[in-house]
Amino acid sequence: MTFLILLFLIFVVDKGVGNFVVNVVTDGSYSITVNGNIWLTSGYTFFNNNGKKYSTADYSLKLSRSWSTSGRDIIGEWQSTNFDYLAASLPVTTTIKTYNDPDLPIAIFTQKYYGQANRTSANDTTQVISSFPSFQALSNGGMGFLAYGGDMAGYSDLKFGWWQYGASFSTGISGGPLVIFDSASNAMIISPLSQFMAASNQLSQQYQQLSYGIMGLVDTVPQNYSIDFIVYYSDKGINQAMIEWGKLLKRVYKRNQNRRNYGTTLNFMGYWTDNGAYYYYNTESGKNYETTILDAVSYIKSQNIPFKYTQYDSWWYGKGHKSGVLTWTPMPEVFPHGFKYLSDQTKLPFSCHNRFWDGATPYAKYNGGRYNFIEDLNSGLAVPDDDQFWVDLFNMTQQWGPFIMYEQDWLDVETDKNRVLQSDLFIGRRWLVGMGKAAEQFEIGIQYCMSYSRHILQSLEIPTVSQARVSGDYSPGGKQWNIGVTSMFVDALGVAPFKDTFWTTEVQPGSPYGNKTEPQTRLNSLIATLSTGPVGPGDGIGFINTTVLMRCCDSEGRILQPSKPAKAIDDQIKRSAFPTYAGPDGEVYTTYSNISGYIFGIVVGADLKNSYNLTPSSGWTFGQMPESVIYSGDDPTDLPRPFSEASPLRLGSECTPVNFCLYYTTPILQLGVRTRVMLLGEPNKWVPISQKRFNSIVQTSSDVIINLIVNAYEIVTFRFLLDLGPIQTIVCDNSRGVGPAIYSTISISQRTCVVF
Repeated sequence: MTFLILLFLIFVVDKGVGNFVVNVVTDGSYSITVNGNIWLTSGYTFFNNNGKKYSTADYSLKLSRSWSTSGRDIIGEWQSTNFDYLAASLPVTTTIKTYNDPDLPIAIFTQKYYGQANRTSANDTTQVISSFPSFQALSNGGMGFLAYGGDMAGYSDLKFGWWQYGASFSTGISGGPLVIFDSASNAMIISPLSQFMAASNQLSQQYQQLSYGIMGLVDTVPQNYSIDFIVYYSDKGINQAMIEWGKLLKRVYKRNQNRRNYGTTLNFMGYWTDNGAYYYYNTESGKNYETTILDAVSYIKSQNIPFKYTQYDSWWYGKGHKSGVLTWTPMPEVFPHGFKYLSDQTKLPFSCHNRFWDGATPYAKYNGGRYNFIEDLNSGLAVPDDDQFWVDLFNMTQQWGPFIMYEQDWLDVETDKNRVLQSDLFIGRRWLVGMGKAAEQFEIGIQYCMSYSRHILQSLEIPTVSQARVSGDYSPGGKQWNIGVTSMFVDALGVAPFKDTFWTTEVQPGSPYGNKTEPQTRLNSLIATLSTGPVGPGDGIGFINTTVLMRCCDSEGRILQPSKPAKAIDDQIKRSAFPTYAGPDGEVYTTYSNISGYIFGIVVGADLKNSYNLTPSSGWTFGQMPESVIYSGDDPTDLPRPFSEASPLRLGSECTPVNFCLYYTTPILQLGVRTRVMLLGEPNKWVPISQKRFNSIVQTSSDVIINLIVNAYEIVTFRFLLDLGPIQTIVCDNSRGVGPAIYSTISISQRTCVVF
């Protein structure tokens, strides 16, 4: 009789919008369907308490009540189904929330503790102490996955494959967002929505189950603690799903983009000395770093190279017995006269690197210092847990000169080697937020390096984090320019992707890298420019190739960027997951400049091992490409040709890292009734039409007018065609030096440029 009554009480609630439906059963189970097909089905819910796992798998986790409610939050009007459980005497509630708006195809899964949980640790960083949501892998669902994992924003252990039994990818502390997709245009993203430094996931091969919850070393969870995870769906493809997911998270956290939009390091090129650069732990023979830097800057200025800042890596500060930083001040043998003297001599702003903290740092109270640090006795490292420490540290930099960016490197090691960051629910967030607030107080930007996905997600609350490395360390001749997939992730959250430094000259004797050479100088320069992150070459004195370098920038070093970072196209990602899918086996990135609503596309193909036809509908990371023509970026005599579904762009094995394929698209404008106009922009620039140069394009009944900025003593050449005729040029000449920069106007009908 009891069994029959339970059957009668169990019912299903379907919630969702359009193609995306969340099926919730009042027994606590759930599934997610897309177009009527099951994509995700629930696994086991569990909570650790008092040294035991209470789970729905063995019925030790008791469901006491299911109930519904509704309301409104910053996202919109929602409805939820809630499940009250008892883990022994511990009351916990899980919630599935969906939204009524058809433009919000999302589900939010929440865990909330209504009592304090004790002795919860799983003693394993790859496990979690709670599980909700959890999803089972399908036996054969015909879907693929992209999983961000490891450091450099998920670059180091990026995985693709079939979403099925046996799927394997990084989880736990080093895990990141998971993207599930089909071979059409449906994609779903699963990630934390709150408590980013405490959230984690666990992949159980035993149960073929992916569980989301609290990181596995946490041993106490206080009463009223809650944590949220989100499932975001889009029917517009993988790239668009990432964009929309990020847009929602930025809305929830009200992320400010000013630092990214206006920071010096993201708008102007600089000179770098990090790993891969010529002067990374390497000085001129017989000279210290101070003299080497002054000589390098003198050389740069003698060549009229418009670097607007310098970057100083980890070679300038002292380290302790565990290779962590002791005091973040320059060693006397490196900079005998200090930063102020150096900045006065170079007259350049600068950025400084930092790493993990050594347990022997004199800043720590336990070493007689002024600040709260927590030492890890096993690793010998430490983490600051004191907001005033960051305020005082950045206040110290105000005496150094124009210090503009703090690079927090080794975030993975700081996290892995300080157990408290894996076992405490709150210290990780306090560490990063305290750093960010202090930097904002002094108008200092932050770059994250060697970050896990959790650090990138946490930056949603830290707007001064404007950029992050998305590649491995640069090494001459290596392949670390392949940042198209990790750029999708960080850009979605409002952070600019950084490719790292690079060489502009192939052979540079005397470097610290032995006989290594760099045959891919042009590709590294191109990818850095298209990333919208820093452009920071690290050549030695006498080795800067200005022809390669200055394709990035205008005469003042302003980076002529596209409107969005170049990203891997959906077909590339699908091919990585589905080996027989008809996508490119290699790297195909696209991006664009949007000037007054006119879209100027950029296509890069490199390291291709097969042939691929790129079309206006399949090859773009921002949606459908409007009607355009396409032309080569390598051949200045190449005339635009039709670009359509019937006339695709063929890319093949001729697209190598050294001889990569570069193409541009341009829309067809009208001059009068019959004359077609195609704007080609600046020759010898990686982005021939950039919003950093061109402010607007106005099409009238009798003219096409382009408004642009020309620097003092700069000459800008602009190319265009009429009716696929010969390429014509218009010159904007400000060689008389009006400025520093001046607005100018190009008239296509008059073939003139007026420099005001």
